[in-house]
This record gives sequence, structure tokens and C-alpha cells, in this order.
Amino acid sequence: MVALTPYEQTWIDVLDELKNCPEIEVLNEYREIDPEIEDAETSIETVSLVTGMPLGPSFRDCHFRFEYLGSAWQSAEGKEHFIAGEFCMGALETAVLGRRPLELWANMTPEEERLQSELRGIDGTPEWGTGHLAALRVQPGVEEPEIWFDKTGDDYYKLDLDYQGYLDALRVTKGTFGWQYLFTENPLRGGDSTVTRLRTMLELFPKWFPDHDYKPFRRRLDMALKRR
Repeated sequence: MVALTPYEQTWIDVLDELKNCPEIEVLNEYREIDPEIEDAETSIETVSLVTGMPLGPSFRDCHFRFEYLGSAWQSAEGKEHFIAGEFCMGALETAVLGRRPLELWANMTPEEERLQSELRGIDGTPEWGTGHLAALRVQPGVEEPEIWFDKTGDDYYKLDLDYQGYLDALRVTKGTFGWQYLFTENPLRGGDSTVTRLRTMLELFPKWFPDHDYKPFRRRLDMALKRR
């Protein structure tokens, strides 16, 4: 059995929080370690050399070796509220070096094509199939690459988060659908259903997961609603 690092254990704790919460039904989860992924120093150095990005120390701090890491979940049956979410990630080395650029859309401008070619998916929703996708932008010379969010049929949004910040926020939100909109400068998208989900998350999660701080997310929702 592979020994987990302290950081990897924080993610196992997230999966266990969801699994052990009586208010939530876990539909599927992923927690497999990839034996091919090496230690943080070696893995991040490999990514840096291949991409030309001199990745900073934060990438070593949040290195994990999961081949698949995630959970698809929803409110338990019979509850008055409904909330759902999903996240599914892999090791950074796999996401950046082992996957092709995202497929080009029709009628893209040259600038959009360039952006699309530089994005590598780091978090998706394969179980629910909502089309939510977070991606890291590969640009040589960049120490803290941008993180972008896409919802199929919507648009791309640059997030006010770096890679480590994305992972930190994801552990708190548990992948509640639409949480990424809280970290864009655009008006809150996704319709009333997204607003309802986020409000429900911020009402219930502090009770269900009291070890996490939801105040920053509440402030961001308040600011996002003012931009609508």
C-alpha cells in the first residue's frame, strides 16, 4: 500500500467528509494513486523543463500523485434542498504533459484559438457531464500560470486564483456546481439555478463541514450578485 503524503491525506479527508455526511449521497469517487508519478521535486521539475514554465514553490507544496481524484455527489434523497457537485482531477504532470490541448471551437478568433491551444484541463465533471472544466494555461516563462474556467455553451473566464488557490477553494466548496463563478470579474453567470446552489452551499456547508471557513465565499457571492 502506497504511503500518502500529508497533502494527499488532506484530499482523502475531503472525500471522507463527503462520504460520511448523512446529508449527501456520493454517486462515485476516485482516489487512485498513480505509481508512475514521482516525488514533488522530480515531477514539478519535469513539468517546468517540458513547458518552459519556471513553476514556483507553491506547486511543490500542493503536489499529489493521484491518477484520478474526485467525487460526484448530490443531496441525499428526501431532503428539502437540492445541491450537487463534482470534481475530478489528476496529477499536474499528467494534466499538463499527458493531455492534448482543448479542441478548437468553430468561428474562433485568432486570439481565442491561441488561448484554447494553451489550456490543459485540470478539473472536470465526467460523471455528471455538465461540461464544467477548469484548465491551466501553459505559457513559457510564466511562474504562476493562469487558471481558466469553461462551461460548455457559455464562455471562458479567467479565474482570480492560481493553481494552489484553486485547489484550496475546491477543498472547501467540494466542487459545488458553479463555485468557480465566484472567482471571475464577470457578472455572475449560470442563471438562477447557479445562484440558488451557491446560496444553498453557503447556508448548509458551514453546518455540514464546520472545519472550513465559508466567510470569504459569502463575501464573493455578495459582490458577484451586485455585478448582475
